[in-house]
Amino acid sequence: MKKDRWSDYDKYIVMLTGWKSSIRGVRLGYQAFLDYKKVKEALNVISKSGDSYSYDGNIYKTPITLSRAFQILEKIERCEWDDDIRTVAKQIGANRMLSPTR
Repeated sequence: MKKDRWSDYDKYIVMLTGWKSSIRGVRLGYQAFLDYKKVKEALNVISKSGDSYSYDGNIYKTPITLSRAFQILEKIERCEWDDDIRTVAKQIGANRMLSPTR
């Protein structure tokens, strides 16, 4: 099955449990996926921002560069994990996605 036909949820599960290895410190499940979608939205905003960005009514200092955010979004489409996803998740409070140990 081609990845471009997979749902975002399918891509999330494959990214975390896929071919290379399971990602530690990130939860599976639908609630975690909903927070992941917020992180992906924030990455889209960061990829078009400067030194700061506005997300969900809050203003944040950009934790990664614009080009880095774009690279991460490309990796997500290939179902590849990047640890900076965790960095953005922590910043915007996407806590249902992250395990308490990380």
